[in-house]
Formats: sequence, structure tokens, C-alpha cells
Amino acid sequence: MKNIFNYMCAIFLFISNVALADTNDNLSAKALSAWTNQSGSTLSIDTVNPNGQLTGHYVNRAAGYECQNIAYPVTGWIYNNSITFTTIWKSSIESCNSITSWTGFYYQGKISTLWQLVINGSTNTNQILQGTDVFTPNAALEKKSLLPSK
Repeated sequence: MKNIFNYMCAIFLFISNVALADTNDNLSAKALSAWTNQSGSTLSIDTVNPNGQLTGHYVNRAAGYECQNIAYPVTGWIYNNSITFTTIWKSSIESCNSITSWTGFYYQGKISTLWQLVINGSTNTNQILQGTDVFTPNAALEKKSLLPSK
């Protein structure tokens, strides 16, 4: 009876792992991938280390916001199908004196996130802007680096 129980547990674990492999498709973790949100802004993932830390760039194209069409550095983490990334809107070209963080998950080919933007000098959480973004793969930018070619 104990052997049958152990056998059934092994089958259950195997089936569970196969099911999780399907639902936790880590396509969001691919280095050298690009994702575009509903506002036309682009997240480019340049690297993902074995611990899940990511680096990349974000180009803002959202109407009504400054700091557009400039690649700002991104850092973040990927854990299974969860993702978080942050950018400081500061470059040698333009500074918007703020930080934005996105947190979300990869599911059914998309990265769905909530974001918060805080402006330097804010003193109350009511001053933090919030929203949502859904990123879809941008095949035109796949496997292209923002690094200059040699």
C-alpha cells in the first residue's frame, strides 16, 4: 500500500511539473527581447543572469509624458513568471526627475503590469502616479541590442 501511495505521489508531482512548465512559460526572461505596451513604449531586455536579475532599456512614447524617444536604463528581476523592473528618468540628454517601477507577470504571451511613478521631491503617497501596462512581444526588435555595433 505504501508503494502505491509513493507511486501515485510521484505521478502527481510529474503531472504538476508538466502543467507548471506550460503555465510558467518564461519567455519574458529571454535576453535580447523587446516588448511594446499599449502606448507604444518599449521595454528591451538585454540580459538576464542565472539569478533572474535583468538589465535593459526603456523608451517612453506615452502621450502626455516627457522624456520620450530616449533609451533609459532598466534594472529588475524575473522570478518564474513574475517580473519587476525600474527606470530612473535621467540621462545626459534629458531628465524628468522621477523614477517608475513596473511589477507584474508573464501570461499567455503578454507581460501585464501595474506601474507607479514618483517625482523627486514628493512628500506624500498621494503624489505617486499609478497605472497599468500590458506589453506584447515586439518581433521587429527581437534579438537587437541597444549597444553600438563595433
